[in-house]
Amino acid sequence: MGDPTLVSGKVTQILRQLLWAVLAFILVTACGAAPSQVSTVHSPDATQTAPSDTIRLVKHMMGETQVPANPQRLITLDPNLLATALVLGIQPVGSVAWTDLNGQTGLDPIKPYLDDHAQELTVLGYSEVNLEKVLLVKPDLILGNHHYKAIYEQLSRIAPTVLYDYTENNFGWKDLTRFAATVLGKSQEAEKLLNDYYQRTQELRQKMGVGVASPEENRASNIQVSVINPDSNGVSIMYKGLLAGSVLEDVGLSRPPEQDKDGFHSSVSFESIPQMDGDAIFVVSYNDEDSLDLVNQLKKQPLWSQLEAIKQGKVYLVDAQHWYGSDIVRANLILDDLFKYLLDEE
Repeated sequence: MGDPTLVSGKVTQILRQLLWAVLAFILVTACGAAPSQVSTVHSPDATQTAPSDTIRLVKHMMGETQVPANPQRLITLDPNLLATALVLGIQPVGSVAWTDLNGQTGLDPIKPYLDDHAQELTVLGYSEVNLEKVLLVKPDLILGNHHYKAIYEQLSRIAPTVLYDYTENNFGWKDLTRFAATVLGKSQEAEKLLNDYYQRTQELRQKMGVGVASPEENRASNIQVSVINPDSNGVSIMYKGLLAGSVLEDVGLSRPPEQDKDGFHSSVSFESIPQMDGDAIFVVSYNDEDSLDLVNQLKKQPLWSQLEAIKQGKVYLVDAQHWYGSDIVRANLILDDLFKYLLDEE
Protein backbone atom coordinates (compact mmCIF):
# COMPACT_ATOMS: atom_id res chain seq x y z
CA MET A 1 0.00 0.00 0.00
CA GLY A 2 3.05 2.23 0.05
CA ASP A 3 4.04 4.50 2.91
CA PRO A 4 0.74 5.36 4.66
CA THR A 5 2.20 8.29 6.50
CA LEU A 6 2.80 10.25 3.27
CA VAL A 7 5.55 12.02 5.22
CA SER A 8 9.13 10.90 4.94
CA GLY A 9 10.52 9.59 8.18
CA LYS A 10 13.65 11.66 7.55
CA VAL A 11 12.20 15.13 8.14
CA THR A 12 15.07 17.55 8.17
CA GLN A 13 15.91 19.42 11.32
CA ILE A 14 15.10 22.71 9.61
CA LEU A 15 11.60 21.58 8.62
CA ARG A 16 10.98 20.16 12.08
CA GLN A 17 11.97 23.46 13.71
CA LEU A 18 9.83 25.39 11.25
CA LEU A 19 6.78 23.26 12.01
CA TRP A 20 7.14 23.74 15.73
CA ALA A 21 7.70 27.45 15.22
CA VAL A 22 4.41 27.65 13.32
CA LEU A 23 2.66 25.70 16.06
CA ALA A 24 4.15 27.91 18.76
CA PHE A 25 3.08 31.03 16.85
CA ILE A 26 -0.50 29.74 16.59
CA LEU A 27 -0.66 28.97 20.30
CA VAL A 28 0.96 32.20 21.49
CA THR A 29 -0.94 34.61 19.24
CA ALA A 30 -4.36 33.08 19.83
CA CYS A 31 -6.25 35.41 22.15
CA GLY A 32 -8.62 33.75 24.55
CA ALA A 33 -10.71 30.93 23.13
CA ALA A 34 -10.28 30.04 19.49
CA PRO A 35 -12.98 31.41 17.16
CA SER A 36 -14.43 27.94 16.72
CA GLN A 37 -14.82 27.45 20.46
CA VAL A 38 -17.68 28.84 22.57
CA SER A 39 -18.06 28.95 26.37
CA THR A 40 -18.02 25.46 27.83
CA VAL A 41 -21.36 23.76 28.27
CA HIS A 42 -20.85 20.21 29.48
CA SER A 43 -22.64 17.49 27.54
CA PRO A 44 -21.53 13.87 27.08
CA ASP A 45 -23.14 13.59 23.65
CA ALA A 46 -22.71 15.62 20.51
CA THR A 47 -25.86 17.73 20.17
CA GLN A 48 -26.43 19.89 17.13
CA THR A 49 -27.76 23.43 17.53
CA ALA A 50 -28.01 26.58 15.43
CA PRO A 51 -27.61 24.92 12.00
CA SER A 52 -26.58 26.99 8.99
CA ASP A 53 -25.43 26.35 5.45
CA THR A 54 -21.74 26.45 6.35
CA ILE A 55 -21.37 25.63 10.05
CA ARG A 56 -23.04 23.71 12.84
CA LEU A 57 -22.74 24.27 16.57
CA VAL A 58 -22.31 20.97 18.41
CA LYS A 59 -22.10 20.22 22.12
CA HIS A 60 -19.58 17.71 23.42
CA MET A 61 -17.53 16.92 26.52
CA MET A 62 -15.42 20.09 26.19
CA GLY A 63 -18.29 22.49 25.57
CA GLU A 64 -19.67 23.82 22.28
CA THR A 65 -17.80 23.97 19.01
CA GLN A 66 -18.60 25.42 15.61
CA VAL A 67 -17.80 22.79 13.00
CA PRO A 68 -17.96 22.96 9.20
CA ALA A 69 -21.25 21.68 7.83
CA ASN A 70 -19.40 19.84 5.08
CA PRO A 71 -15.86 19.06 6.30
CA GLN A 72 -13.34 18.52 3.52
CA ARG A 73 -10.23 17.74 5.57
CA LEU A 74 -11.36 15.73 8.57
CA ILE A 75 -8.81 14.00 10.78
CA THR A 76 -9.66 11.40 13.43
CA LEU A 77 -7.59 10.76 16.54
CA ASP A 78 -9.25 7.42 17.21
CA PRO A 79 -9.34 4.35 14.92
CA ASN A 80 -12.96 3.70 15.91
CA LEU A 81 -13.89 7.19 14.76
CA LEU A 82 -11.92 6.63 11.56
CA ALA A 83 -13.95 3.51 10.78
CA THR A 84 -17.17 5.31 11.65
CA ALA A 85 -16.39 8.30 9.43
CA LEU A 86 -15.56 6.02 6.51
CA VAL A 87 -18.72 3.97 6.80
CA LEU A 88 -20.71 7.22 6.99
CA GLY A 89 -19.20 8.18 3.64
CA ILE A 90 -16.53 10.67 4.72
CA GLN A 91 -12.88 10.09 3.82
CA PRO A 92 -10.55 11.56 6.49
CA VAL A 93 -7.25 12.95 5.30
CA GLY A 94 -5.46 11.63 8.38
CA SER A 95 -5.93 9.49 11.46
CA VAL A 96 -4.25 7.94 14.44
CA ALA A 97 -3.99 4.17 13.92
CA TRP A 98 -3.52 1.13 16.10
CA THR A 99 -0.45 -1.04 15.92
CA ASP A 100 -0.53 -4.73 16.73
CA LEU A 101 2.32 -7.01 17.75
CA ASN A 102 3.44 -7.26 14.15
CA GLY A 103 3.73 -3.52 13.68
CA GLN A 104 0.68 -3.36 11.42
CA THR A 105 -1.63 -0.34 11.36
CA GLY A 106 -4.82 -2.15 12.34
CA LEU A 107 -6.50 -0.67 9.26
CA ASP A 108 -7.29 -4.00 7.57
CA PRO A 109 -10.96 -4.13 8.67
CA ILE A 110 -11.68 -0.77 7.05
CA LYS A 111 -9.72 -1.17 3.81
CA PRO A 112 -12.91 -1.86 1.80
CA TYR A 113 -14.16 1.58 2.83
CA LEU A 114 -10.94 3.28 1.77
CA ASP A 115 -11.68 2.28 -1.85
CA ASP A 116 -8.91 3.86 -3.93
CA HIS A 117 -8.05 6.46 -1.30
CA ALA A 118 -5.63 4.41 0.78
CA GLN A 119 -2.69 6.56 -0.28
CA GLU A 120 -4.56 9.70 0.76
CA LEU A 121 -4.81 8.71 4.42
CA THR A 122 -1.94 10.09 6.47
CA VAL A 123 -1.21 8.10 9.62
CA LEU A 124 -0.78 10.74 12.33
CA GLY A 125 0.77 8.38 14.85
CA TYR A 126 0.11 5.11 16.62
CA SER A 127 -2.13 5.41 19.68
CA GLU A 128 -0.90 9.00 20.19
CA VAL A 129 -1.04 11.88 17.74
CA ASN A 130 1.98 13.55 16.15
CA LEU A 131 1.22 17.30 16.12
CA GLU A 132 3.74 17.96 13.36
CA LYS A 133 1.78 15.72 11.02
CA VAL A 134 -1.50 17.33 12.08
CA LEU A 135 -0.11 20.70 10.95
CA LEU A 136 1.03 19.24 7.65
CA VAL A 137 -2.38 17.84 6.66
CA LYS A 138 -4.16 21.17 7.40
CA PRO A 139 -7.41 19.78 8.84
CA ASP A 140 -10.67 21.71 8.89
CA LEU A 141 -12.12 19.44 11.62
CA ILE A 142 -10.53 17.25 14.30
CA LEU A 143 -12.53 14.41 15.84
CA GLY A 144 -11.02 12.65 18.87
CA ASN A 145 -11.75 11.11 22.25
CA HIS A 146 -11.32 11.97 25.93
CA HIS A 147 -7.66 10.86 25.92
CA TYR A 148 -6.83 14.13 24.14
CA LYS A 149 -8.38 16.38 26.76
CA ALA A 150 -4.92 17.50 27.93
CA ILE A 151 -4.01 18.92 24.51
CA TYR A 152 -7.48 20.05 23.54
CA GLU A 153 -6.52 23.73 23.47
CA GLN A 154 -3.57 23.07 21.16
CA LEU A 155 -5.71 20.99 18.83
CA SER A 156 -8.60 23.44 18.78
CA ARG A 157 -6.26 26.25 17.71
CA ILE A 158 -5.25 24.20 14.69
CA ALA A 159 -8.84 23.37 13.70
CA PRO A 160 -12.28 23.00 15.33
CA THR A 161 -11.94 20.02 17.67
CA VAL A 162 -14.67 17.76 19.07
CA LEU A 163 -13.97 15.04 21.64
CA TYR A 164 -16.02 11.96 22.49
CA ASP A 165 -16.05 10.75 26.10
CA TYR A 166 -16.02 6.94 26.10
CA THR A 167 -16.24 6.80 29.89
CA GLU A 168 -19.52 8.70 30.11
CA ASN A 169 -21.05 6.52 27.40
CA ASN A 170 -19.83 3.20 28.82
CA PHE A 171 -17.60 2.66 25.78
CA GLY A 172 -20.73 1.99 23.71
CA TRP A 173 -20.10 1.73 19.98
CA LYS A 174 -23.69 2.65 19.11
CA ASP A 175 -23.38 5.90 21.06
CA LEU A 176 -20.08 6.58 19.30
CA THR A 177 -21.73 6.00 15.91
CA ARG A 178 -24.48 8.51 16.66
CA PHE A 179 -22.02 10.99 18.16
CA ALA A 180 -19.79 11.01 15.08
CA ALA A 181 -22.82 11.18 12.80
CA THR A 182 -24.15 14.26 14.60
CA VAL A 183 -20.80 16.03 14.33
CA LEU A 184 -20.48 15.12 10.64
CA GLY A 185 -24.09 15.83 9.69
CA LYS A 186 -24.76 12.18 8.88
CA SER A 187 -27.43 11.22 11.42
CA GLN A 188 -29.80 9.70 8.86
CA GLU A 189 -27.01 7.59 7.42
CA ALA A 190 -26.05 6.42 10.91
CA GLU A 191 -29.59 5.33 11.77
CA LYS A 192 -29.76 3.35 8.53
CA LEU A 193 -26.47 1.63 9.35
CA LEU A 194 -27.66 0.80 12.86
CA ASN A 195 -30.97 -0.48 11.52
CA ASP A 196 -29.14 -2.67 8.99
CA TYR A 197 -27.04 -4.07 11.84
CA TYR A 198 -30.19 -4.69 13.90
CA GLN A 199 -31.81 -6.52 10.97
CA ARG A 200 -28.75 -8.77 10.72
CA THR A 201 -28.93 -9.60 14.43
CA GLN A 202 -32.61 -10.44 14.02
CA GLU A 203 -31.83 -12.70 11.08
CA LEU A 204 -29.25 -14.57 13.12
CA ARG A 205 -31.61 -14.78 16.09
CA GLN A 206 -34.34 -16.19 13.87
CA LYS A 207 -32.08 -18.78 12.29
CA MET A 208 -30.91 -19.86 15.73
CA GLY A 209 -34.47 -20.05 17.03
CA VAL A 210 -34.18 -17.31 19.65
CA GLY A 211 -37.58 -16.83 21.26
CA VAL A 212 -38.89 -20.22 20.19
CA ALA A 213 -40.26 -22.20 23.11
CA SER A 214 -39.06 -25.59 21.94
CA PRO A 215 -35.50 -26.33 23.14
CA GLU A 216 -34.96 -28.35 19.96
CA GLU A 217 -35.72 -25.32 17.78
CA ASN A 218 -34.16 -22.69 20.02
CA ARG A 219 -30.52 -23.50 19.35
CA ALA A 220 -29.35 -20.32 21.07
CA SER A 221 -30.84 -21.41 24.39
CA ASN A 222 -28.45 -24.36 24.37
CA ILE A 223 -25.33 -22.39 23.41
CA GLN A 224 -23.00 -20.58 25.77
CA VAL A 225 -20.38 -18.65 23.85
CA SER A 226 -16.93 -18.26 25.40
CA VAL A 227 -14.57 -15.54 24.14
CA ILE A 228 -10.91 -15.62 25.14
CA ASN A 229 -7.60 -14.10 24.10
CA PRO A 230 -4.27 -15.84 24.85
CA ASP A 231 -1.80 -13.39 26.34
CA SER A 232 1.65 -13.38 27.93
CA ASN A 233 0.19 -14.13 31.37
CA GLY A 234 -1.99 -17.00 30.24
CA VAL A 235 -5.42 -16.16 28.90
CA SER A 236 -7.54 -13.01 28.92
CA ILE A 237 -11.20 -13.73 29.67
CA MET A 238 -13.37 -11.28 27.73
CA TYR A 239 -16.42 -9.83 29.49
CA LYS A 240 -19.65 -8.25 28.30
CA GLY A 241 -18.29 -4.70 28.18
CA LEU A 242 -16.21 -5.36 25.08
CA LEU A 243 -17.57 -5.06 21.55
CA ALA A 244 -17.95 -8.83 21.21
CA GLY A 245 -20.03 -8.92 24.38
CA SER A 246 -22.36 -6.28 22.99
CA VAL A 247 -22.86 -8.14 19.71
CA LEU A 248 -23.43 -11.49 21.43
CA GLU A 249 -26.00 -9.87 23.70
CA ASP A 250 -27.79 -8.30 20.72
CA VAL A 251 -28.01 -11.73 19.12
CA GLY A 252 -29.34 -13.29 22.32
CA LEU A 253 -26.44 -15.62 23.02
CA SER A 254 -25.50 -16.35 26.62
CA ARG A 255 -22.02 -16.46 28.14
CA PRO A 256 -20.35 -18.87 30.59
CA PRO A 257 -20.79 -17.73 34.23
CA GLU A 258 -17.17 -16.53 34.51
CA GLN A 259 -17.66 -14.26 31.48
CA ASP A 260 -21.18 -13.05 32.20
CA LYS A 261 -19.87 -9.92 33.91
CA ASP A 262 -19.77 -6.19 33.31
CA GLY A 263 -16.39 -4.72 32.50
CA PHE A 264 -13.89 -5.65 29.84
CA HIS A 265 -11.55 -8.53 30.63
CA SER A 266 -9.29 -10.17 33.18
CA SER A 267 -6.12 -12.18 32.76
CA VAL A 268 -5.97 -15.64 34.33
CA SER A 269 -3.46 -18.48 34.40
CA PHE A 270 -3.76 -21.76 32.52
CA GLU A 271 -5.09 -23.31 35.72
CA SER A 272 -8.37 -21.51 35.00
CA ILE A 273 -8.84 -23.20 31.62
CA PRO A 274 -11.90 -25.19 32.83
CA GLN A 275 -13.70 -21.87 33.38
CA MET A 276 -13.23 -21.02 29.70
CA ASP A 277 -15.40 -23.85 28.43
CA GLY A 278 -18.56 -23.23 26.46
CA ASP A 279 -20.64 -24.76 23.72
CA ALA A 280 -18.54 -22.66 21.37
CA ILE A 281 -15.21 -20.96 22.06
CA PHE A 282 -13.92 -18.03 20.03
CA VAL A 283 -10.16 -17.61 20.42
CA VAL A 284 -9.29 -14.02 19.54
CA SER A 285 -5.77 -13.48 18.21
CA TYR A 286 -3.75 -11.32 15.88
CA ASN A 287 -2.19 -13.15 12.97
CA ASP A 288 1.44 -12.32 13.70
CA GLU A 289 3.93 -14.97 14.76
CA ASP A 290 4.12 -13.97 18.43
CA SER A 291 0.34 -13.96 18.89
CA LEU A 292 -0.12 -17.30 17.17
CA ASP A 293 2.64 -18.73 19.35
CA LEU A 294 0.56 -17.77 22.41
CA VAL A 295 -2.37 -19.65 20.88
CA ASN A 296 -0.19 -22.72 20.41
CA GLN A 297 0.99 -22.53 24.02
CA LEU A 298 -2.65 -22.62 25.12
CA LYS A 299 -3.37 -25.62 22.92
CA LYS A 300 -0.50 -27.55 24.50
CA GLN A 301 -1.99 -27.31 27.99
CA PRO A 302 -3.40 -30.66 29.23
CA LEU A 303 -6.53 -28.97 30.57
CA TRP A 304 -7.30 -27.49 27.16
CA SER A 305 -7.91 -30.86 25.52
CA GLN A 306 -10.43 -31.71 28.24
CA LEU A 307 -12.82 -28.90 27.34
CA GLU A 308 -16.15 -30.01 25.89
CA ALA A 309 -15.90 -27.48 23.07
CA ILE A 310 -12.59 -29.05 22.02
CA LYS A 311 -14.12 -32.51 21.99
CA GLN A 312 -17.04 -31.27 19.88
CA GLY A 313 -14.83 -29.33 17.45
CA LYS A 314 -16.46 -26.01 18.37
CA VAL A 315 -13.35 -23.86 18.85
CA TYR A 316 -12.80 -21.05 16.34
CA LEU A 317 -9.76 -18.82 15.82
CA VAL A 318 -10.86 -15.28 14.87
CA ASP A 319 -8.99 -12.12 13.94
CA ALA A 320 -8.35 -9.67 16.78
CA GLN A 321 -8.38 -6.81 14.28
CA HIS A 322 -12.07 -7.62 13.81
CA TRP A 323 -13.02 -8.45 17.40
CA TYR A 324 -11.19 -5.62 19.19
CA GLY A 325 -12.45 -2.09 18.80
CA SER A 326 -15.66 -0.19 19.27
CA ASP A 327 -17.28 0.68 15.96
CA ILE A 328 -20.02 -0.48 13.63
CA VAL A 329 -17.61 -1.88 11.02
CA ARG A 330 -16.11 -4.35 13.48
CA ALA A 331 -19.53 -5.12 14.98
CA ASN A 332 -20.62 -6.35 11.56
CA LEU A 333 -17.38 -8.31 11.12
CA ILE A 334 -18.12 -10.12 14.38
CA LEU A 335 -21.60 -10.88 13.06
CA ASP A 336 -19.94 -12.31 9.94
CA ASP A 337 -17.99 -14.72 12.13
CA LEU A 338 -21.11 -15.72 14.08
CA PHE A 339 -22.98 -16.51 10.86
CA LYS A 340 -19.96 -18.39 9.55
CA TYR A 341 -19.19 -20.55 12.56
CA LEU A 342 -22.51 -20.94 14.36
CA LEU A 343 -24.62 -21.43 11.22
CA ASP A 344 -21.95 -22.67 8.81
CA GLU A 345 -22.69 -19.73 6.50
CA GLU A 346 -19.94 -17.96 4.62
